Amino acid sequence: MIVFVSFDKGTFAFESREDFSINPKVHVVITNGLDAPTTSKNITVHCKSKDDDLGFHTLMFGESWDFTFRPLVFPRWQETLFFCSFTWPKDPLLHYLDVYNQKKDECIECLWKITSKGGCKYNSNLKKYDVCVPWKSVQVVGANNSSKI
Repeated sequence: MIVFVSFDKGTFAFESREDFSINPKVHVVITNGLDAPTTSKNITVHCKSKDDDLGFHTLMFGESWDFTFRPLVFPRWQETLFFCSFTWPKDPLLHYLDVYNQKKDECIECLWKITSKGGCKYNSNLKKYDVCVPWKSVQVVGANNSSKI
């Protein structure tokens, strides 16, 4: 792709490489790592941002689901946030987690393993899921109020 840029003293053209971007795509991968004592548990994942609802996805133990997006560049006071809810059988709670927060996250590949205690993000330096965070909030499924437990 050729890009033209105009300045007061003239117009310049340069070729843009595919892997270079001022606003690169972010890739989020969510893996069901739900610790189950004897049998594997499916989880249902529902991810959203302010503008996008990515729908419901059911993952068997060890299975992954992913999505990509471009974070906002302008206006600067608005930033991209994707959050997900997680449910699984025999647990009456919705578990919430921010899987991408532009104010905090610098990842281009944001890899998450979901456990019963929260989510663990992949640490590419140590090559393991050791950046663990507890659930941001928990809510009773089907509750008619917006209060969090």
